[in-house]
Amino acid sequence: MKRDGLCLLLAICLASSTGAGQISGQITLGGATEVHALKSASTESPRAVNSGRPSFGWRTDMFLTASVSDKVGAVSDVRVMDNQYVSFDYLAIRMVDLTPIGLNLQAGKFDIPFGNLGQRRFPRRNPLFGLPLMYEYSTSLPEHSTTEEDVLAGRGKGHGMRLLDGGMYNLGAMVDGSVGFLDYALALTSGTVSATSSYGYANFNSDPGKIVRMAVTPETGLTIGASYAWGGYLDDSAPVYGRKVDAGDYEQKAIDLDMEFSRGHLVLDGEGVYSAWRVPLETRDAVFKAFGYYLEGKYTIVPRLYGAFRVSGLHFGDAPLGQGEQRWDYDTTEWEGGIGFFVEKDVLLKIVRRETRISGGTRPKDNLTVMQLVVAY
Repeated sequence: MKRDGLCLLLAICLASSTGAGQISGQITLGGATEVHALKSASTESPRAVNSGRPSFGWRTDMFLTASVSDKVGAVSDVRVMDNQYVSFDYLAIRMVDLTPIGLNLQAGKFDIPFGNLGQRRFPRRNPLFGLPLMYEYSTSLPEHSTTEEDVLAGRGKGHGMRLLDGGMYNLGAMVDGSVGFLDYALALTSGTVSATSSYGYANFNSDPGKIVRMAVTPETGLTIGASYAWGGYLDDSAPVYGRKVDAGDYEQKAIDLDMEFSRGHLVLDGEGVYSAWRVPLETRDAVFKAFGYYLEGKYTIVPRLYGAFRVSGLHFGDAPLGQGEQRWDYDTTEWEGGIGFFVEKDVLLKIVRRETRISGGTRPKDNLTVMQLVVAY
């Protein structure tokens, strides 16, 4: 979606601005725009940007909320980036307080209840530049039947699935609610947390993704959550190597533990994800395992100035490949640090430095320096 998408985006904005005057209080429109200048190392690493050439970029998010009544409404997030393609990241109908226990229902395309990334997926709320490594780094495992040679050749290249698929939006339905200090959510989606169908129209596998999440807030400033997801991840329309398999028999299973802590001027967020994929190779099945993590902190130095850091990593398990057991991808670690200054309340300037280390291949080091300006409205 390019030219047609831009026209649709303009139509939404126009309809929202004119409609708000006619049905006051039922439509809310907001957004944020960011522009950035960056320079990465001149490597073939999957974390390199534009082959290391200095580059400029931009992104706009438009947030639209429409309320039919106190209990029924629709929400959407339209994202446009410097490639001029339009993506409807969030487009769902939401019904709240359906039962005496406060049950809510959401259907459409929404942020799936796995982990605690939340509003930090957006530049205005993200204290740094990118997302944690496990949300962005592509592994050597594709979403279709593969061979041992292809997996080994793809290590450190970034051509396969992510551990967690980007901003984690998906098509499906979800129920959620709260009981005291406990929040819960259950979702049924097309695709799994590693291979969402967020850019397609239907499920690519007969086995849908299932997600269960619970989070507790035992005291003010501390939230601890846990999520579990399972379902088929293979694209059953893709070619099969060596033997006939049923894509619905091959699942990904992932468990997540996360926390958010705030005290005074300090905010900490952390997350750990363990995942296992059952993989059909040419002559046998194998189980590929991986662990991803990050710890992120933000400290407000003075009212308009903060410092932030993030350390994140991916560690891959051994699998029967080649002549014996070996890592199915290269372990990767990343450090990110920066400062942010609020020129005004909704105008944020950030300077960020990122260092990446891949523990194999011919170019194990990479880096990125970014200056970013964000305006929210």
